[in-house]
Amino acid sequence: MSSSPTRAAAPRTGPRRLVAAVAALLLVPLLGGCLTRSTTVGDRFSGEIIVATSSDNPNGVPRLDIPQSMSERVTLSDFTGTIGPDGSVTTKSDKDSAPGQPQKGPTKTGTRAVYSDLTAGQFSQLGDIIAASFIGTGAAMDLSTKRSGDAVRMTGTADFSDLVDGRDVVYFLVTFAGDIGGTNGIQQGDKSAAWVVPIGKSSDLNADARYPDPASAALPSWSYFVAFLCLLAVGVVAWYARREHQADTTPRPGAPAR
Repeated sequence: MSSSPTRAAAPRTGPRRLVAAVAALLLVPLLGGCLTRSTTVGDRFSGEIIVATSSDNPNGVPRLDIPQSMSERVTLSDFTGTIGPDGSVTTKSDKDSAPGQPQKGPTKTGTRAVYSDLTAGQFSQLGDIIAASFIGTGAAMDLSTKRSGDAVRMTGTADFSDLVDGRDVVYFLVTFAGDIGGTNGIQQGDKSAAWVVPIGKSSDLNADARYPDPASAALPSWSYFVAFLCLLAVGVVAWYARREHQADTTPRPGAPAR
């Protein structure tokens, strides 16, 4: 009596496909994290803004309206004090503590903002925020930054033709992550430049700094980390596939029965 032929079992591809799918799912967040890191690591800017006016301004006190996306990096406070042409800022509390010091200008009231670690995109929004603080005017301001190699250039234009000289004041300060090589503003220390932006006319702002790109500095270590995890995932898949192959005792077609 002849024995029935042995049926070839279907290849055990299910577990292997499952492991491959799991490995792919693990790689997706890793690659996504790489892309996220490339967009969040970059030039950051800090500084200070003061918009103020005299008490006789019929439009009232200028107020800075900071968007929610920047609220954690910008601190707002009321401002009462003076701002000199040389960029010196004196608040009311400073004058009270030093009554013998001569006042450098008429007292202004307004809003003070201290910002820190803003991205280039967030920094570019500051011009519109400053201009919008003077309600009922056609004030306009534009700020931007551009990197070329290790050089970072900040440029800006301001049109405060509708504001009143001697009544309104705009003070703007930016701090870079490296030393400033040149500016048409008032350099304050090695890394900061300030402007008492001219009122009643249009003007330009510029400052140049030089320092390595933070994104380029962070890329090698992150790339090595991702490469290691990718190799680890591939190794796990290969080990599991070999293990399944060695454990598979299903007779192959044409092979003698054990």
